[in-house]
Amino acid sequence: MAYCKISLKEVPRGSKYEDYHDAAFKKLFGSLKVSPVLPFSRSEFKQDSVKYTKGMSISGVHQKLSLIIDANGYLSPVNQGGEFILKPSPEEFPFAAENEHAAMLISDLLGIDTAHCGLVAFSDGELAYVTKRFDRLANGQKRHQEDLLQGFNMQSDRKYDKSYEEAGRLVFEMTDGKKSVVSDYLRRVVYAYLIGNSDLHLKNLSLQKNEDNKTHFYDKLSPNYDCLFTDTYESLEDAGFFALDLFKDGETTGEYDHYGYPTGYDFLELCRRLDIPTTIFAKFVDLIVKRKSEVIEMINRSFMPEKMKEKALETVEDRLRVMQVGAFE
Repeated sequence: MAYCKISLKEVPRGSKYEDYHDAAFKKLFGSLKVSPVLPFSRSEFKQDSVKYTKGMSISGVHQKLSLIIDANGYLSPVNQGGEFILKPSPEEFPFAAENEHAAMLISDLLGIDTAHCGLVAFSDGELAYVTKRFDRLANGQKRHQEDLLQGFNMQSDRKYDKSYEEAGRLVFEMTDGKKSVVSDYLRRVVYAYLIGNSDLHLKNLSLQKNEDNKTHFYDKLSPNYDCLFTDTYESLEDAGFFALDLFKDGETTGEYDHYGYPTGYDFLELCRRLDIPTTIFAKFVDLIVKRKSEVIEMINRSFMPEKMKEKALETVEDRLRVMQVGAFE
């Protein structure tokens, strides 16, 4: 049985494309008339991408390309005004596309608002990650959005220079004290720890305004994006538990000093410092426990290679176990 390269659900007989569930395909692309195969190869992308990536962000080594659905139903590159973003796996990080796809679907499974995404193939068969842009309104205008690095008014080379405590306080300030948004933020930090994503930095957390908001405050976090099981890469295994320190000035809890790694106690302390109920963390851990079998199934169904799946499963098992330490006291 084939699994959908968008939803990871079983693809039923009679589906238009053998690797895609019709409903999932239409949800992402809006139509079944779109080709899931790109009209160019990976090597052609590498050769020609410079003329299309002007103005597009390049995060580290992860090059991105803006796409539209052209008149012939192909996903084609454009300089501006794209509906989708294409991210091939960097040569330094093979199967990053498949890795990010799985991590994003699990984020959605656990109730986090998450960007719509899937996998499409280059003409030579290599898979690439594609996501629908969420920074555009229905009329094509740009949605008012600001990442936390901009919120701190800092340069891009300082995206690791604050703590999650400080970032959470900034979320509180920028949303006029909306604790529901701070709670959502807390869940995203916890999720990053669960999957071993050690790159949740200030540019990977953004706030958005609703279309009718005329104030200078923000309404919510943007959909979750740029989630990966970074621990599955040997070159990143020593990156640490988090992209940022948990607490201001590099403070640690007594429990962290005792165990040598973050446990539920640390997230409870983060809740207290952000002035949100500790039950926010406990309930999220309880949800993960209840959906653990689904998380495991999603990793196993993913298009990551077996060794990468094994490491991802090991990380989730280990992190969920230690997050339960102190979580329900």
